[in-house]
Amino acid sequence: MEPKVVIDTNVIISAAINPKGKPGKIIDMIMNGDMTSYTSKEILDELGFKLLSEKVLKYIGDASTALSLLLSFSTVSIIVEPKIRFNLSPDPDDNKFFDVVYEAKADYLISENIRDIVNLRNKNKEFKLGTHSFKVLTPAEFLETFSL
Repeated sequence: MEPKVVIDTNVIISAAINPKGKPGKIIDMIMNGDMTSYTSKEILDELGFKLLSEKVLKYIGDASTALSLLLSFSTVSIIVEPKIRFNLSPDPDDNKFFDVVYEAKADYLISENIRDIVNLRNKNKEFKLGTHSFKVLTPAEFLETFSL
């Protein structure tokens, strides 16, 4: 059974800018069906906003490329609507990732946001929401842990 993952938008942006890097490998794994990605409308809205920002467009090309990336990710991901909202991260905008992990009962939250997401895990790189435990990993840690 393939792992269930929630991907922070910063990982997807990094993959868009450098498809051959570690975040790019994770997105390739999702596209190939090696794992199941879960997301929400709120995450997709943030991703679209970031992909269409001038800061990102200067690396990935034009708006049609950005929209194509957004469509590809949303097509291969299962979109959930979280019923429970958490207030865990120092950055309230990052709570949506925990909401989706809990709703999907995902195995992994993959993020490059050390300060507001990764630092919340315990020494075993785990986090617990109610009765649901999951790993919070950087792209490099995920690839070390889960290699095909």
